[in-house]
Amino acid sequence: MIKKNITLVEEISELDVELMKLLARRSKLLQKTRRPKKEGSGTSGIASEKQLRLLWEANATKFSKDPRLARQLFTLIQDIDFTTKAASDEQTEFVLSPNRKPVQVDLPGPASLRASRLWMTLAASSGTSCRLRSVPTADPVHELVKALNQAGASLHRQDDDIVSRDASVLEFADKVIFAGDDALNFYLLALMAAGRHGTLKFTGGSVLKDADLTAFRHFLPQIGARMAHVVPRSNGLPVRLECSGVIPDAIALPADLPAEAVCACLVAATTWDLRVTLNLINNPHGESCLLEVRKMLEQCGIQAEGTASAFTIYPGPAALPAEPGLTLDPSISVNLLALPVFAAGTVRLSGVWPSGTAEGDDALNLLRSAGLRVEVTATSVTSSHTPEVARAIGLETGSLPARYLPLSIAMACARAKATGTPVPLPPLPADMDTVLVDGFVAQANMLLDEGKVFPSADVPAAAVWSSPDAFWTMAVAMLAFLRRSIKLSNPGSVTDLMPSFWTLYNGLPTPDMSRKPRQEITDEQPKRRRIIAG
Repeated sequence: MIKKNITLVEEISELDVELMKLLARRSKLLQKTRRPKKEGSGTSGIASEKQLRLLWEANATKFSKDPRLARQLFTLIQDIDFTTKAASDEQTEFVLSPNRKPVQVDLPGPASLRASRLWMTLAASSGTSCRLRSVPTADPVHELVKALNQAGASLHRQDDDIVSRDASVLEFADKVIFAGDDALNFYLLALMAAGRHGTLKFTGGSVLKDADLTAFRHFLPQIGARMAHVVPRSNGLPVRLECSGVIPDAIALPADLPAEAVCACLVAATTWDLRVTLNLINNPHGESCLLEVRKMLEQCGIQAEGTASAFTIYPGPAALPAEPGLTLDPSISVNLLALPVFAAGTVRLSGVWPSGTAEGDDALNLLRSAGLRVEVTATSVTSSHTPEVARAIGLETGSLPARYLPLSIAMACARAKATGTPVPLPPLPADMDTVLVDGFVAQANMLLDEGKVFPSADVPAAAVWSSPDAFWTMAVAMLAFLRRSIKLSNPGSVTDLMPSFWTLYNGLPTPDMSRKPRQEITDEQPKRRRIIAG
């Protein structure tokens, strides 16, 4: 039956609802083709996905002239997670209404996710005992622990620490390893496996399935390995890795290799049992990664020498310190240190800031460009509100990765509200989802137009905002200082990165993160009576 007086927008909206119903039905059927999710299993699911992709691409040619877009669409609908109607009815939005008093935060800072995993890999590959203190309980750490243990390591979590016990040499041949959803984890595991003869498979989550591993695939033949994507015309996981185990004594890292792969190569080279010279001079991340990893190698007693143009690592046993020192994580810490931009006051995080690294220095410059006074000592980093917060001219993002953009956009919104004038956004990547940015600034009653944020704009905004990842979640939490009662549909997205974030946020302006001791029951305390209703 054709409805009368229906607008084109309403008709398209009704079609969208029908599409979502079909996608939800497809998602339900897709789950039946997959085995229960277990790290290291799921090969039948891979085979099903391969068949589905081939059929999809054959049918897509009848409807689309853009094969690249068709492949991207397939990847998206393969990983989209639909809730049932019952689960949808139970969902409640999370209302962000932070206390607007000036903050006084003095807490231990979050340890570096990258440094934690590099140390875990060094411990696992050397088979020595050590304890990493206060390691974040984030998903990337948890996933790497499982993957390394599957290869023969002996890592386990004890309270907030990661403990490594003496173990045998890691073995990767003939295994199917789940690398999780973080590129650094995959690069570490794959490059260590490349040092030994054998074949193995890697599977991963939705992020690594959609990742572009082309640069890494082109680099692998230089170290005697070959990677083949299991899913046709895919550039991400799952992959099959074939390793000759024959590593040359000189390796040049190409310019397009990402920073995570450069760091992973420096660490993995210590496991190849040969003298190898790495040339990092052509890679833009080479100097920074070498500075970070070199300090670790020195603490482990691994003999290495040279500069970025010729850095030589010698074979020999590693002797890890009993408790390696971890630096602060700049990408998480900077979101906490930025609180005075939105609420005034001071934030002090105890820990060692990664000074001298490109990311660490650029992160501090970002805070200073927002008008904050930033002080770094050997044991802490402090940010304080100053009158310059409202008068600062432009944000300096330097060469910071895209994960810093959500906070940068939120800080631009804060300045627009303070000055009452349009404020230019930092440069956005070419592939940035502008619809996402539009919807984000609209939550603060602001308008994005021609690269500038206009304050006090009456623009339509989603009643409940959905965050794409943890960094956008932390940024929208800051945005709630500008407009209270922003509603968030998925607050749990931040707990994958920083599980204690909401405890800190809800405890502002002076959060107390200490665990309250359980009350002991004594004979003097009244006992609870059991009442049986008749």
